[in-house]
Amino acid sequence: MGCYQNFKSVIYCTAQNMVNITREALEEQLAFFRRYCGVDKVYLEPYRDGLMIPEEQLNMLISFFRGEGIEVSGALTTTCEDLSEGDQFKQRMGGTYCYSNETMRQWLVKTVRYTARHFDEFIIDDWFFTTCTCQECRDKKGSRSWADFRRDLLLEVSENLILKPAKEENPNCKVIIKYPNWSEAYQESGYDPDRQRKFFDLIYTGTETRDTAHTDQHLPKYCSWSLMRLMEHYAPGRNGGGWFDPYGCSPMELYSEQAMLTALSRPREICQFCWGSLYKNRVVTPIGLQLEFIDKMLSQAGDCLGVPCYLPPNAQGEDHLEDFLGMLGIPLEPVPEFPTASKSVFLTVQALEDPEIMPKLTAFVAAGGRAIASSGFAIGALGKGFEELSSIRYRGRRFTTKEFIEDGMMAPGSVFSRHEMTFPLLEHRNNTSWALAKGVCGEENYPLVLRDSYGRGQVYTLAVPDEYGYLYDLPAEVLRVIRALFNLDVPAYLEGPSQVSLFAYEKDVFALYPYVSGLTRGRTRLVVRGVADALVDLRTGMRMLPSQVNRFGEAGTTFQLMLQQGDVSFYRVEWNAEREGTPVKRGVASAPHDFGV
Repeated sequence: MGCYQNFKSVIYCTAQNMVNITREALEEQLAFFRRYCGVDKVYLEPYRDGLMIPEEQLNMLISFFRGEGIEVSGALTTTCEDLSEGDQFKQRMGGTYCYSNETMRQWLVKTVRYTARHFDEFIIDDWFFTTCTCQECRDKKGSRSWADFRRDLLLEVSENLILKPAKEENPNCKVIIKYPNWSEAYQESGYDPDRQRKFFDLIYTGTETRDTAHTDQHLPKYCSWSLMRLMEHYAPGRNGGGWFDPYGCSPMELYSEQAMLTALSRPREICQFCWGSLYKNRVVTPIGLQLEFIDKMLSQAGDCLGVPCYLPPNAQGEDHLEDFLGMLGIPLEPVPEFPTASKSVFLTVQALEDPEIMPKLTAFVAAGGRAIASSGFAIGALGKGFEELSSIRYRGRRFTTKEFIEDGMMAPGSVFSRHEMTFPLLEHRNNTSWALAKGVCGEENYPLVLRDSYGRGQVYTLAVPDEYGYLYDLPAEVLRVIRALFNLDVPAYLEGPSQVSLFAYEKDVFALYPYVSGLTRGRTRLVVRGVADALVDLRTGMRMLPSQVNRFGEAGTTFQLMLQQGDVSFYRVEWNAEREGTPVKRGVASAPHDFGV
């Protein structure tokens, strides 16, 4: 039995961590990790940055960990020093390879064979990418784009320089490719999960998010959850786990957030990088307590649920918009194929990478589906068939405001954000397209959320501000309108402040997480479809009664919640099969305000 029931606790060990360590030091350091986070498995690296661990030391390490009952797999970082004359003139970021250079290619094969000789499984660190623009690369690139050239190049390297020699050296060896957290840039550096998943035995996912405001990787924290889910759809059952590190995690709670969000995505492994950086590091000390709680809660929940967000392979644009919305409390499930079997779909500009997107979308909505489109998608789809679905037209105008109104307010009036935001002005024809929320500018107002009907379904268009980070500052009244659009595949939504994520699972289980750095003000309410008896806090077993039950239209039940920043809470909806003689209704709502008002 491992440390946890739902996932393995794993630590990555770099060559630099392990090249000179003694057995006595290993015993002392292992005791630290066992105390605070548990260790089921290690990824042990024989090579990194030109350093090769001698075979005698490597065998001692393998023997030690296995003797402690710890599973041992190999690891390889594809970085090197200058290997031949002229290499110093190649601008290779962080020692990454020039895969056009024959000397480097042969060195890679040597390190692969050495690793495969000692392990039946090894993982490739996410420095597998290349950004080299040397003469050799330019000659081989020809007229192709850098993205197309590098994707083709890394696929060839994967097959001929990694998988083939690894299998020759050890026919039982399985090779794992680990994808970085910066998914918006994969194709520009050679990563191509759509094709590479067909070659590698397993994949792995980077879930580092760190300090989002002050680091170069512009990753909303929700990415620690969403990228795991996207990769699970790329390789169902073969996404080995999530991997994060302690760098740039100040305050230290940012490290805990990475761990919690990774765990909430239902990984097979939770991997912390790396042994040397984590030993006696205070960020590790609360991890075991948090993972123990989430593990216990996940044992009572089913699979993850979410509104599909269609992100085709190799697409770019509106980078991580879905993650910003995830931090507004919208439970999304990123997918690389169009979700024809779902009730709803969220589309960003990335969906336009699919040349068949408009026929797919039109058929989906006509058959009764709900599409929620970003303004980027709608604008990009004009002239490609979006006019069939909506009266929206875009003529380049934009508006800036901090004043908003919700359509249908009982007492007409404005609500305000702290920051001014700039939006695309989506012209539309009144009574053909209907505005559900608007921004006010002087004597005029412009749409934030528009609704169109088509066939048996609806299209909702969300005007997205230029400043994605300001989405968190939208007033709760506007957030309610946006959140309620996403109430089909997940029969619940949130009301209240932003920067609280909602995670949905089968078995009527929901998890809520208010972010450490969020400005969470006001009560959070969970609105679920149907007439529910209670909401059970799975931590305490306490039953919470509804604060409101709506019986008009599609029935809905509202629960008031008390959340604390940095603490994840789990709840299960408790139903009565029949209440007052009326069967519980948990069917599809036809409009975003049909329940819980």
